[in-house]
Amino acid sequence: MKKIIALPCRQLLALALGLSTAIAVYAGDPAPAAANSAGALATLASRVPEKFRQAGKIVVGTSPTYIPLEFKDPETQKLMGLDIDLVEEIGKRLGLKVEWQSQSLDQIINSIDTGRIDIGASVIADIAARRDKTDFVDYFATGTQLFAFADRAKELKTVEDVCGKTVAVNRNGIFFIRLKEVNQSVCVGKGRPEMQFSLTDKTADARMNLMQGRAVAAAASVDSVRFLNEDPKSPDKGKFVLIGKPATVDLAGLAFAKSNAALRDVVAEALASMIKDGSYAKIFSAWNLGYAKVDQVTINTQARQP
Repeated sequence: MKKIIALPCRQLLALALGLSTAIAVYAGDPAPAAANSAGALATLASRVPEKFRQAGKIVVGTSPTYIPLEFKDPETQKLMGLDIDLVEEIGKRLGLKVEWQSQSLDQIINSIDTGRIDIGASVIADIAARRDKTDFVDYFATGTQLFAFADRAKELKTVEDVCGKTVAVNRNGIFFIRLKEVNQSVCVGKGRPEMQFSLTDKTADARMNLMQGRAVAAAASVDSVRFLNEDPKSPDKGKFVLIGKPATVDLAGLAFAKSNAALRDVVAEALASMIKDGSYAKIFSAWNLGYAKVDQVTINTQARQP
């Protein structure tokens, strides 16, 4: 059974969007694998490339600053979150130990390229700009969500309402990329005033800019905003208003070097088996992220080849 852990404010500010007091999130042992035939698991394990079978492990990079996907228990420093549970279950099915390395997102991408890690697991958006050197096994539906404090609910109902306003956003990663696209298509391209951006280096800092009045709205992933605004144990439950639907929708995936196609494919098989037997859904439900599930595993957003 998963336990409940209360995370103090100062740690959450560094981890997620920044909270006022504390939040309770699920933690504990990874979700157990559903019943699988020994033959099916043995077949999966037999397809693991020899290099990894010999090592007995996969080295996985994650950026543990993102509740509820990956973060550290402030008391034990143990890694927790949906991505952690998911990859640990994949490792079990492949007969491999998972060795975790904590890195920034930029470091993860570079470490995949240089071979210092085998997989990147940090809800990394699968976008064309990253596919020159990196392949993705897509498992998570996410999107860039604009949000504001609830007292602006009548003023900010749609993405169009944010045109001409200042939006706090992390300059690194997918959110700023997508907001610039929306600014052109929804605001400037339709004759509306353009969005102004208050740029930060972390999503937590974007939240702080919103709280300090430097912006009227902020952008983060829809899963993170919904978790903070809707989770029954969140002290910030109901404090935000989500501005319309996600400005864009993206798939996120486990990231692999192009040269690691064999490992990529067997991990995709393991994920597909988890979707089929229901263990994938159980992990998502345990973290209140059922709305972010996908129906099938894709590679670089495309259907897998049989």
